[in-house]
Amino acid sequence: MPELPEVETVRKTLEPLLINHKITNIRIFLNKIVKNPDILTFKSKIVGQTIHKVERKAKLIIFVLDDDVLLSHLRMEGKYYYQKKDEKINWKHVLLVLDLDNGYQLRYHDTRRFGTFHLQNKKTYQSLKPYTNIGPEPWNELVTVNYLKEKWNNKKQKVKTALLDQTIISGLGNIYADEVLFAAKVHPETPVNKLSSEDLNAIISNAIKILKLSIELGGSTIATYTSSLGIKGTFQNHLQVHTRVNQPCFICQNIIKKIKVNNRGTYFCSYCQTKK
Repeated sequence: MPELPEVETVRKTLEPLLINHKITNIRIFLNKIVKNPDILTFKSKIVGQTIHKVERKAKLIIFVLDDDVLLSHLRMEGKYYYQKKDEKINWKHVLLVLDLDNGYQLRYHDTRRFGTFHLQNKKTYQSLKPYTNIGPEPWNELVTVNYLKEKWNNKKQKVKTALLDQTIISGLGNIYADEVLFAAKVHPETPVNKLSSEDLNAIISNAIKILKLSIELGGSTIATYTSSLGIKGTFQNHLQVHTRVNQPCFICQNIIKKIKVNNRGTYFCSYCQTKK
C-alpha cells in the first residue's frame, strides 16, 4: 500500500510531467471510483481544464486545475502510468484515463479497485470531504503531546490501530506505524490511554524523522507497492522491524515477531517494545 512517502514520490514525479498541459478527453472504465459529482458532470467539467499544480495532503493527491481540483486517493494498489497514447499497457486494471494535449495519457491503474476520485471547486474543497476527513501530518504544529492526549485520553484503543486512524494524525500506514513504534520503544498493543508524555513525544518525533527520511529515499519499494513511474524507493533497506519476522532485532538481537492488531500484520521486538 502506498503511504505518505510513496504518495509524495508519485506527486513529485508527476508534477513536472503534467503542469501546463490541458486535459482533452477522459475515459472512465469503472464508474464507482468517481465519488462526486455524477459521471456526466465529472466528464464535462474536467475536459478542457489545464493542470497547474500537483499537491498532496497525507495520502491524497490533489491535481489543481483551472476551476476545480481533482482529488485522487490510491488506497491499496492504485498507481499512475504516464505514457504515450499508442504505448501498450495491460488495460485489464486501468480504470481511468486522462488524454493530454501533448499526446500523452495519464492512466490510473488499480488491481484492487479501491481508489477514489472527487472533482470539487478549488475555492471550497478544503471545507468538504474527503479533505476535511484528513488529520494533520506529524510535522504540523497542531500535532503536540497535548493534542494526542486530548484525542486519546479516554480511549483503550491499541496504539497501532490509533496511528492508522487518518482523522487524528495522517500519513502513517502499516509500514511506518510499525517503524515509528519500534523507534519510540512502544509496544503496538499498548492502549493509547496508557501512553506517557514521553511515549507521545517519542511517537511524534520519530514519525517526523522516519517519514522525512523515507521521502528523501523515494519511499519503500516492496511487494505491495512499486512506483510505476520509473522510480524505485530505497527506504525498505532501512526497515528495522516491518517484514523482518523471525530475524534478529538490530538493537538487541532478539527475534522480531509478527502479530495481528485489528487484522493488520504488525511487526515488533518484544524486548525493545515492552507492553504496558
